[in-house]
This record gives sequence, C-alpha cells and structure tokens, in this order.
Amino acid sequence: MKKIDTAKVASGLGAKAISLLELTREESEQYELLGSPVMIPDGQHYLGDRSAIYHFGSQMLAQCDKSLDDVVGYRVLEADEGVEFRRKCGNESAMVVCYFKKRD
Repeated sequence: MKKIDTAKVASGLGAKAISLLELTREESEQYELLGSPVMIPDGQHYLGDRSAIYHFGSQMLAQCDKSLDDVVGYRVLEADEGVEFRRKCGNESAMVVCYFKKRD
C-alpha cells in the first residue's frame, strides 16, 4: 500500500504544521499573556495530545483577532493556579491553558 504524504495533503488543503513550546512557569515569565486562559474540557483525556490545546486555543485567539501564529508557547496551569477561573467555568479540576507571545 502506498504511503500518504501528509505534509503534501496538508499543504494542498492550505494547512500548515504548528509547533508551540510547552513552557514552564519560570519560562513563561519572560513572555506576555495572549488572550485569556482556556479550559480544556476533559483535559486529562488530552494529556500528551496537543491537538486539543491547539484547537481550543485557536478558537479563543480568533475571538481576539489572533492566531496560533502569534503564540510563542503555552503553559498548562497547575492545580493551585487559575482557581477563580476554574470556579467561574464550573469545573474546579479542569485543565487550564494559557498562551504567550513575545513582549512588545
């Protein structure tokens, strides 16, 4: 069976590969928060799978007239961070992700 060239298919569809850095708390301090935090529904299910982080992040960024092209990296908040955001979302154990850009 012939192997499919996924890069060629993606290019034909107008898609491009995106790769964002996963930042630590310390690393994220050198960047500026872009947009708002994002809750990843059923976040534990997506551990190790960046597609949900990219998908939900791109939706939030589109509301700010931004895209993943504007992002340097993202950080998954620890359980003791974003507590109020989680409460407002109605899921105190949700995975919350913040996206960062270079400082202006």
